[in-house]
Amino acid sequence: MNIVVRKLIAKEIYVNRWFIAGAAISGVVSVLIAGSGGKAAFNIGALTWVTTVIAFGVMLGIYGIANERKEHSLLFVLSLPLSTGDYVRAKQAGLLLTFLAPWLVSSAAAVALILVHADIPDGLVPFTVLLCVFMLANFSVVLCGALHATSEAWMTTLIIVTNMAVSVFMFSVVAIPGIGTSMLAPTAVWNDTVWAVLGLELLIFILALAMPWFVAARRRDFI
Repeated sequence: MNIVVRKLIAKEIYVNRWFIAGAAISGVVSVLIAGSGGKAAFNIGALTWVTTVIAFGVMLGIYGIANERKEHSLLFVLSLPLSTGDYVRAKQAGLLLTFLAPWLVSSAAAVALILVHADIPDGLVPFTVLLCVFMLANFSVVLCGALHATSEAWMTTLIIVTNMAVSVFMFSVVAIPGIGTSMLAPTAVWNDTVWAVLGLELLIFILALAMPWFVAARRRDFI
């Protein structure tokens, strides 16, 4: 990895530093609201927690990639001493690291709340972990799609589909007997079904990260 690639990765993190802090704080505050007591507070906190993580990922896809394409940043890219593949990988790594920081903070806060709060069953831990990893995989799909989308229409469709996917995932996973029936258990149940869903999520995450290396990185006018 040459120094220009490292600087581009650092640039992405620096440019988005205040968004990273804001998203991490919002995630923690949402968890605190969820644990403040009462079903209404839990639902509001959970909703704002999910919205924070998803909205942050979408924002990175729009402002980190789509807007650069719209503003014709290709001229700037062509002036850099690096290949198209290097630029795609730098953009992907920079935005992924940017997303990981608040995602890790928000995920850890949510799991910690379940484990320390006496009124929240530990059986929710596997579902929460699956939801967190799904949102990570969902972001990798947004990132992959944004690197390949060549029009605002495709980008808009991508955002709509990935946003809807979160709700579909939650309802679908809860309906799976091996997961839904143990969500209110006093202890976390890590059965084969949970590991199978987790493995599928990680596979999607890896495939979505790998695809730009073989497609977008070989384009001459990818942005």
